[in-house]
Amino acid sequence: MFIRAYLRASTDDQDANRAKSELIQFAEQKGVRIASFYTESQSGSKLDRAELARLIADSHKDDVLLIEKVDRLSRLPFEQWKQLKQQLVDAGLHIVVLDQPMTHGVLDGSGEHSMISRVLTEFMIDLAAAMARDDYETRRKRQAQGIAKAKTLGKYPGRQPDHQLRENVGLLLNEGKSWSQIQSLLGCSRSTIAKVRKQAKG
Repeated sequence: MFIRAYLRASTDDQDANRAKSELIQFAEQKGVRIASFYTESQSGSKLDRAELARLIADSHKDDVLLIEKVDRLSRLPFEQWKQLKQQLVDAGLHIVVLDQPMTHGVLDGSGEHSMISRVLTEFMIDLAAAMARDDYETRRKRQAQGIAKAKTLGKYPGRQPDHQLRENVGLLLNEGKSWSQIQSLLGCSRSTIAKVRKQAKG
């Protein structure tokens, strides 16, 4: 039995490795060792996630998928969650969730693998996945409402420019770099370069 830890953050601005030390400490308390970590920055509302797919592909029957919270695994709509769960079932993985003690039996050596225990664990994970999706949709709805309200009041500033990026574009323009070179170096659009050049001339 190998223990494979899955770490996920929604964006590159967040730290997907934030929970790594907690998972290591948890494994040590259980007297087991994590064989590998799979880390990615990707929304839990998306079914296609490269590192999660790699974890499933690497796994063997009775391996453990270790996660901090169920929402690290899924914020998917129910139908897509069923697809992901079936992939995990087909791989023979046991899901262990740090903050859900009911799932810890496979690591405790307690022998709690009865049909009743499995059914209760599956129900708990389904419920947690549904709650994670509901939380995701609620936050998205409130965000949209906040933006709509701000627009109505004339207070929504819109998407703000990346000042650091524009400063770097300006420096490269001053160095005589071509637009294509700047695009390649900074990964920005030609419209951004045009705006910076226009501002510099103005």
